[in-house]
Amino acid sequence: FFFFSSRRRHTRSSLVSWARRCVQETGYQRRVHGIQKDSGMDPKNLEAYISQQFDKEVVPSLMEYVKIPNVSPGFDADWEKNGNADKAVNLLAKWIESQKLVGCTVKVMQEPKRTHLLLAVVEATAGKADAKTLFFYAHCDKQPPLTEQWKPGLTPYNPVIEGHKMYGRGAADDGYGTYAIVLAIKACQELKCPHDRCVIVIESCEESGSEDLGYYLDKIKDVIKTPSLMVIMDSGCGDYERLWLTTSLRGNLRCDFKVKVLKEGVHSGDAGGIVPESFRIARHLMDRIDDPKTGKVVDAFQVPIPEKRYKETVDAAKLLGPKVYNHFPFISTATPMALMADKDNAAVELMLNKTWRANMAVTGAEGMPAIKDAGNVLRPETAFRISIRIPPTLDPEKAKADLHKIMTVDPPYGAQVEIIKITAGPGLNCPEMTPALEKTVTDSSKLFYGKEPIYYGEGGSIPFLSSLHQQFPKAQFLVTGVLGPESNAHGANEMLEMAFTKKIICCLSYIIGGIYSQPQ
Repeated sequence: FFFFSSRRRHTRSSLVSWARRCVQETGYQRRVHGIQKDSGMDPKNLEAYISQQFDKEVVPSLMEYVKIPNVSPGFDADWEKNGNADKAVNLLAKWIESQKLVGCTVKVMQEPKRTHLLLAVVEATAGKADAKTLFFYAHCDKQPPLTEQWKPGLTPYNPVIEGHKMYGRGAADDGYGTYAIVLAIKACQELKCPHDRCVIVIESCEESGSEDLGYYLDKIKDVIKTPSLMVIMDSGCGDYERLWLTTSLRGNLRCDFKVKVLKEGVHSGDAGGIVPESFRIARHLMDRIDDPKTGKVVDAFQVPIPEKRYKETVDAAKLLGPKVYNHFPFISTATPMALMADKDNAAVELMLNKTWRANMAVTGAEGMPAIKDAGNVLRPETAFRISIRIPPTLDPEKAKADLHKIMTVDPPYGAQVEIIKITAGPGLNCPEMTPALEKTVTDSSKLFYGKEPIYYGEGGSIPFLSSLHQQFPKAQFLVTGVLGPESNAHGANEMLEMAFTKKIICCLSYIIGGIYSQPQ
């Protein structure tokens, strides 16, 4: 046969060469970053499949999950009696089983006086050479509901969908995580793309400090083996326009303390000016930690910021600009802590504050009556809970000891300062990605979002990640999530951006499908 161009006739040898190139470039041997085109793992096929399955399989079950008031044990003393944790874990376990993943086993673990752990293992694709183990994590406990603070028409346990947003407690933090992981693996199987062995761990105590997770991980260490990749779905994003990868997380100190000056309350007219007020003493103690005018925390809780992390933060802040702060529900007259005339510099300082600098917040108080019950009484004592977010690389045990010393040495007026409890959780500075993994991640973001991914630090804490890094120092970390603008995790009107979530599942499935081509 002959092939004519507008300028010359091709020879038989040139046609053969051309045909071979066509087969190599478009035929059954074509690969896209480790993913075989003949496997069906074409990006368009993948996106269509994820979208259809998310609407059909995920949304109805996730809405049922939102309805369950499975508040984390640290905030619900009756969690064992009310059975809400049982309901949540079993709902997720049954849903995973209903997806009929090939080679999947599901197990719910609970021991006396311990919280639940949901374990699912999906064996590697049959015949896959050199299969590795991939570790996936999410959690299924929730923050308290804050029911009174939700806007009209919304409540924490009655899921509502408005456009592509689902409102409800636990939808974004971190109920979606289990569904995302399983659907990403299911897509690999349905679209005939080989995948590695996948170990999925869903805990029910993350919001209370993951107190039982270490115990369970030790019990299943023979199941976990030695993972090559840790995938964590409980983080955030700066916007909903691209894939965001978390490179660091802050640690956390939580301190409950009480200041006492009297054995009992007394008339404020009789004692005022003679007896020091316990709230003022507590405020003085907290001023030892941060500057009451600027909010800057003392040097004992600060660290030098690594050069690469500093650059990542600056790049992310300049990309987001005012979005760094304007998605928070400020009242009309309030401003962020570092708002300057130069908005770019304000965004950078605020991002550094959020990710690599310490910050203190008062999160609870006791000893003060409601305003309607407040008489002219000088109260005997006041108690507070403070939360200090500490930099990713700060030693939490040293920080804990420093905090105890700061709060108790030389209290004003000889007041009694009782440290009721201090808990310390470490942060994490993630290990660097291999070039192969970084390329696969970049390709996934460009394919499904049309934009390069962004690497940046998050201000929240996932304390157990540090212990995982110590236990598996050679493992790669892929930390991502859906907690972006107006998602409002821990607050009222919690929201899951579902269009963004579908794309992040596509990226995850694409990464899982591409991992096997990477060198060990």
